[in-house]
Amino acid sequence: MVEKCSLACQVLVLTCFSAANAKPNMAPANSIASFLNWNEHESHCGGQHQSPINIESNKAFLANYPEFIFHKYDRVFPEILENDGHTVELKIEEQGMGEELPFITGGGLGDRYNFVQLHFHWGESVRGSEHRINGKQYPAEMHIVHYNSKYGNFNDALPHADGLAVFGVLIELQPRDNIAFRHLEQFDNIVNPSTTNTDALQFSVPLSELLPYNTGSFFRYNGSLTSGNCNEDVTWTIFDTPIAISERQLAKFRLLRDGNGNQLIQNVRPTQLLHERVVMYRPDMMDYEPNFNPTNPFLSFPNIFSAFPNVFQSFQSNYERNY
Repeated sequence: MVEKCSLACQVLVLTCFSAANAKPNMAPANSIASFLNWNEHESHCGGQHQSPINIESNKAFLANYPEFIFHKYDRVFPEILENDGHTVELKIEEQGMGEELPFITGGGLGDRYNFVQLHFHWGESVRGSEHRINGKQYPAEMHIVHYNSKYGNFNDALPHADGLAVFGVLIELQPRDNIAFRHLEQFDNIVNPSTTNTDALQFSVPLSELLPYNTGSFFRYNGSLTSGNCNEDVTWTIFDTPIAISERQLAKFRLLRDGNGNQLIQNVRPTQLLHERVVMYRPDMMDYEPNFNPTNPFLSFPNIFSAFPNVFQSFQSNYERNY
């Protein structure tokens, strides 16, 4: 697990993300150089709240967010796997009237956020994550995208500062395959863009099986999409516990091709400046005392949140209003 944070700082997290119903206008994705001058391509990409970022754990503010509640994350739905030329998306097929898709509450978000899709980022080596923690880049990263239900749908939520909530799940390597990622075996059917594999029964898996075993500790910051127009309307949650797949499974991503027929081996946007933002950190309260060692000794009291609830809530409200 990543070393826990302590003080105050600023951070910016990344995430690349493909709209569920619209394909973003993107720079070519097969080269890091393609991403270096995005501010010249799209107006928002040169903004002050861009993603991804490098998270410095010892500069993050403590937060007493409640735990996430994952609704219907344990259900199996028919799933669609698609290569959009920039990444591979996993989406749930449209359900009948009255059938709810997975959604999340809690985690300090304030509203209900409905699942849209999940997608991946990877590189040509073991450095393929968009977000970094203390400078460490992981082999890959998964983004689980949700929209704020009060706006009705993804496209209507997109223009709003609280419109989107994205989980950033870092991926490391292990010797054996991760059976939860058996849908990777279907990538042979979607090598080229705009082809969809709808044989859901072969690879459908509950979203809960794709999450880290510990979702109680995470970093939080306000940032942007990492593709398309780079809209600055994403509340990022970066779990500090990674998941793991095998080297063989990681190689499956590199089979895919972009819209020009090139091997899709580097769909990673470089980290962006934090500017005036701050990064929050919620420690897992169950292991708070033994594992959390902030540099500020004042914060080392295990009951800091219960001792100063009004002060902390005031700070949290000001942070969320200003950032």
